[in-house]
Amino acid sequence: MDSRNEKDVLAYIHRSLDGDVRAFDWLIKEYQKRIYFTVMQVVMNHEDADDVLQETFIKAYTKLETYDDSYPFYPWLYRIAINTSLNHQKKKARLRALSLDDLDGNGHQAELAESPKQVYEMEGSELALKLKAALGKIPYEQRTVFMLRVNDGLSYQEISDTLEISIGTVMSRLSRARAKLRALLRGYLETKDIEV
Repeated sequence: MDSRNEKDVLAYIHRSLDGDVRAFDWLIKEYQKRIYFTVMQVVMNHEDADDVLQETFIKAYTKLETYDDSYPFYPWLYRIAINTSLNHQKKKARLRALSLDDLDGNGHQAELAESPKQVYEMEGSELALKLKAALGKIPYEQRTVFMLRVNDGLSYQEISDTLEISIGTVMSRLSRARAKLRALLRGYLETKDIEV
């Protein structure tokens, strides 16, 4: 984002803090597409991404007075989006664990409320589609680190700061994510001579 646009963003932030609701609407329109794609990389589901996107902007609005305008706005908003996405996934995992404990009348495990379907459409090659499907099968903590590193190009330090975890944890999760992806994609990658 160029400095002129950053000045516009700051102007809208200050107007929003002064009570101009339409100013915050401008900020939503400016960032919602980028934030949506960030969220989608974590939750891998359109419906969940819409919910998390809405929650992200609600949190940003209620915490706007804590934003330090000596720093760019997007990384601040990005961190809120990532943390909201991770919290959403943790909550979903807890609900799934609870539903696994529910037995039907015949003593069988009840079916999960949400089946793991790939509704997230990614543009690109066959590899992109296979990678997306494989990403959906690894733990979201590892998937998030992988996507922040590979898709968004964040450094280990930036990932550490964004997720509020140690650099060692970042490296460990990234290593595990890559190992699991290699295992899931082994046959396909060998035929195409591709490294993950």
